[in-house]
Amino acid sequence: MNARVIERLNLEADLRHALDHGEFELYYQPFVDARTGLINGVEALVRWHHHERGPIGPDTFIPLAEESGLIVPLSR
Repeated sequence: MNARVIERLNLEADLRHALDHGEFELYYQPFVDARTGLINGVEALVRWHHHERGPIGPDTFIPLAEESGLIVPLSR
């Protein structure tokens, strides 16, 4: 349990670093109507390229950002 707490604290510190150093990329995924082939919307997806660990999935960092209050600056 202690190791998980330390890992969470480290990841939160890394998340703060990532916000300050532009480690996030924004991608747009189109919604395509299968019948017409036309784009009828888009979804914004954020990806984190950690400076040491490489890509970190949103399933890992989004809940942490929400719990820590960092979701607001991340949303900007």
